[in-house]
Amino acid sequence: MRHRKGSKKPLIITLVSIVVILALCVIFFFPLNNMIRNATGNDTASDKVVKSELVKKVKSKKTGDPSKDKKIDRAASVLGKKKMSQIMSAASNQEQAANLIENSSSLSKTQSQTAAQEIFSNDAYSGLRSAISSGNWYQAYQQYQKLSSNGQLNQLQQDINQQK
Repeated sequence: MRHRKGSKKPLIITLVSIVVILALCVIFFFPLNNMIRNATGNDTASDKVVKSELVKKVKSKKTGDPSKDKKIDRAASVLGKKKMSQIMSAASNQEQAANLIENSSSLSKTQSQTAAQEIFSNDAYSGLRSAISSGNWYQAYQQYQKLSSNGQLNQLQQDINQQK
């Protein structure tokens, strides 16, 4: 039996359509996620995943010292309860960032303001702030990795610890 060439055409069109739809979903994922967050006022499923990973990262800093671990647990708890829209907003506003840092960490008001000032004045952090404020979690993770590997985050931590 001979197959007709016309029978391959619907299969090719279907495969191309699926690839295009998947590409569009990837391209528009973050804007759609942001639209859902803005419409409902609540965290989306991907926001919850991101916050869960942030909380895990914070908890991984435990040292075994009960007093320090209590502060870490408190920071993780506060961070887990914050709406992602508040975190995104803080990435665009230095004063909100300082308040968020102060409320979700064991840092003093002065240390929180120092941290926020450094994050907003140093261009090394602008990519991370931009990614967070736009809700692009993949880009935010990439920026975090970059800042971790080049020592910027360690330097920020040292600068904050010197400020008492």
